[in-house]
Amino acid sequence: MQSTQLIITNREKLAPAWWRLTLTDPNESMSLQSGQFLLLRCADAFTCYLCRPIFPQPETNHDFTLLIRPDPDPGLAWLATRQVNDKLDVIGPFGQGFDLPNGVQNLLLVSDSQDMAPLPALMTQAVAMGLSVTMALGGRRATTLYPVAALPPVVEFQAATLDGSLGHHGPITDLLPDLLRWADRVCAVGSTHLYQTLRIQAEQIRFSLPADFAFGLVTDVPLPCGVGACLACVRHTQAGLRLACIDGPVFDLAMGW
Repeated sequence: MQSTQLIITNREKLAPAWWRLTLTDPNESMSLQSGQFLLLRCADAFTCYLCRPIFPQPETNHDFTLLIRPDPDPGLAWLATRQVNDKLDVIGPFGQGFDLPNGVQNLLLVSDSQDMAPLPALMTQAVAMGLSVTMALGGRRATTLYPVAALPPVVEFQAATLDGSLGHHGPITDLLPDLLRWADRVCAVGSTHLYQTLRIQAEQIRFSLPADFAFGLVTDVPLPCGVGACLACVRHTQAGLRLACIDGPVFDLAMGW
C-alpha cells in the first residue's frame, strides 16, 4: 500500500454517459490487479467527505484506465468533473482482484450494473492471452450499457434490457443457462441477485458449483478504510465472516455469500 498522485493524461468520451480517463503514475510505482481498488481523496483541498473506492485498470507499467459516469454521490460527482492534467490523490492498492490462471479457455464476463469497471480490463487481458471471451451485460435500457463500439470484434457480446431496447427483452439472468454451459471461468460485477442466480443456475447445470469457477465483485458494501479497521464491509460467507476490503472485494461465489 502506498500514497501517490495519478495524473489524468487523457479524457475520452465513449458514449453520452460514459467517459474513460487515462491515469498516469509518474513514479511508475503503482502495481494493480483488475478488481483491486484505490481510495481516492475527492477534493482539491480539505474536505469532510470520506475517500471513495475507485477501480482503475492496468494498461501499462505506469498507465491505468478508469471508467466514469455521472453519479449523485458528491465525491464521485467531483471525480466526473476532472480534466486532463488534474491530479488525483490515491492510496492503495487494496483487496483481492480477479485472475486468469492457466487452463482457462472460455471466459464469461457478466454484469447487471453500471459499475462494471474491472470487466473491460479483464476482457483486454483475456483477448491478449488468446482466450474466447463473451461479455454479457444487462440493464434497464440500451443507454445504460457499456458501449458496444468500445468492444473488440473478437469478443462476443450478449445484451439484455428490461425495456427491450437492445438484445434480449428481460434480465441478463435469462441468458445465463446457455452461457454457463460454455464457460469455464465466470467473472461478474453486479447485484446480489445476479450472484445468487449465478450460483443456483451453475449448480443446476453442473450439478455443483466448484471452487475457482465463478467470481463476483462486491458492490453493495462501503469500502471506507481499505484495511479492515472500520468493519463496515463485513460479509457473511459459508467460511465465516469475511472483510470485503481485505478478503475481497472479489470473492469466489462457491463461498456462498
